[in-house]
Amino acid sequence: MKVIKHWTIKIFFITLIISAGVSVAAEYFIGNLSLGASIAVLAGLIVIGIVFDIVGVAFSSCDHAPFIAMSAKKNQKAYHALKLLKNADVVANFCNDVIGDICGIVSGAAGSAITLKAMMMRVPLPEMALAIAVSAFIAAGTVAGKAWGKGIAMRNSRRIVLAIGSFVYFFSAGKTKK
Repeated sequence: MKVIKHWTIKIFFITLIISAGVSVAAEYFIGNLSLGASIAVLAGLIVIGIVFDIVGVAFSSCDHAPFIAMSAKKNQKAYHALKLLKNADVVANFCNDVIGDICGIVSGAAGSAITLKAMMMRVPLPEMALAIAVSAFIAAGTVAGKAWGKGIAMRNSRRIVLAIGSFVYFFSAGKTKK
């Protein structure tokens, strides 16, 4: 129980810091860019949320056995992937809940900023219709993208987990298995 409490407190502060940083960056870019570029930033936030959801689902659904075998053969990428797989609940929580939810919340705020920017440009739509259209497109894009991504994640979980293990191995050079 103490481990869960510790992780909960830790993830609270991690989420607070990451969400503040992403919000500041998104607001800065959206406030200083054209409408088209602001929409591209919004699309990027949605794609980031989808990609991290794919990673989280891949870790949740991946079998450990192939990584144990590869790690036993001194495959360092598989070793790092296995270390992450042993903490699949934490990896999935971070990817799906922290990054995915932050992207969802910030994309909603970005959608509001885009709506205001479009209204200031006198887009020929009623304000309410424009606000509803923007939020509906954000929700539909996010949900459809995550639905599509879940199938990819489950069919390719081994490849995705190994790719993340390779990424971690690349950035942890010198910290190898003893």
